[in-house]
Amino acid sequence: MQSPAADHASLSAEFAEVFHAAAQGERAREAGRHLPFVAQQRLQEAGLGKVSVPAEFGGRGAGHETVLRLLADLAARDVNTAHLWRSHLVFVAAVDDQPQRLRKAWMPHAAAGEWAGSALAERAGSGAAPGRAAARAARDEGGTWVVTGHKYYATGSAFAQWTIVTVGVDGADLVSRRNSKRAGGAVREPERAIAVVRVRQPRVRIKDDWDGFGQRLTATGSVVLDGAAAEDLLEVPRSHGPVPVLEEATLLALQVGVARAALDEGVALLKARTRTFNTGTADRPQQDPQLLEIVGRMAGQVSAARLLVREVGRAMDAAAAWDAAHPDDVEGEVSARLWDEAMDAAYRAQAVVPDFVLEVCTRIFDTLGASATSTELQLDRHWRNARTLATHDPAVFKVRMVGDRLVNGAAPVAYTSAGEVPED
Repeated sequence: MQSPAADHASLSAEFAEVFHAAAQGERAREAGRHLPFVAQQRLQEAGLGKVSVPAEFGGRGAGHETVLRLLADLAARDVNTAHLWRSHLVFVAAVDDQPQRLRKAWMPHAAAGEWAGSALAERAGSGAAPGRAAARAARDEGGTWVVTGHKYYATGSAFAQWTIVTVGVDGADLVSRRNSKRAGGAVREPERAIAVVRVRQPRVRIKDDWDGFGQRLTATGSVVLDGAAAEDLLEVPRSHGPVPVLEEATLLALQVGVARAALDEGVALLKARTRTFNTGTADRPQQDPQLLEIVGRMAGQVSAARLLVREVGRAMDAAAAWDAAHPDDVEGEVSARLWDEAMDAAYRAQAVVPDFVLEVCTRIFDTLGASATSTELQLDRHWRNARTLATHDPAVFKVRMVGDRLVNGAAPVAYTSAGEVPED
């Protein structure tokens, strides 16, 4: 149950100043490709990383809907910095989906203010295949788990104390005996795990080699592990559980924040605009009914996108409430059904939210003029960021599953891995 002090209104007021500070210099950072280390550090020191940590471990215990709203609020100020928090949120959710021993071991790290990034994916040509990581974890001669591999799309790792790494496990029998009440006494996938790796160690190298045209300040590049020590191995989170849904929902929340930023910035420019055209329908742009209609339509699209993301959050909260009330049946039929409903809500949102957000980021130029394309304004960054976020994993596959569920009753499949098609 979310505490009153962890509702959206309270947390929004609490973090308003530090969110405002994160927005300062955002365009300058974008222009110079300066990673937001200072902005992230302020958020960390303000306790943002504790927001989703359960109260029983010293966190704020905020619910999913509240977290998604707060994430969108931050993304409306600086979506790159918000994306760093998204990676940390996934770490907290992955830890919360572990057996109690691992929850007790790792939740206090987040409650103490430590942040985590993610190093879950690998580039084409790495040898990874769907459901199989190329990075490996094995015991060294001293019994320590060590990780070797090259990860990419490692958002947030350069800013964090920890990163989580998907690995194949060599000597899987050594971990298959870990007691997991949630998995019927055995790990869910004994040959695959999530390694928790301390970022600051000699055998970990982080490269800011992300070459995407959007989200350029998230250090979404490489993490190279050369026998890096892993502090622990976590179980792969449930496919019919909170982590895959959160990964979808947070991407949608980031896109909503981008649309809000584009609309707010565009409206401010239109309000200040004095230049007009002889072909317009009013003396001033602010009174032109055609321009006002564009703004009104975009405002509706932003509002609709926000509501859809909140709907996903409410579905997640319902599933989480069931799990909390029935700890002995966390991986039971009802729990799986409720998390599938939350995933279905996220996939339905994928049918609408990216299109709305991208249209807002494009149509805002129609209310201005050629001067709006000035590199000084950098209005294009909103479209670039939204397009990059919307391309993380294809929405078309998710929307198809919504139709399959409606027509055929098929359960949604969570996105958990990607890789090369195995050769015959």
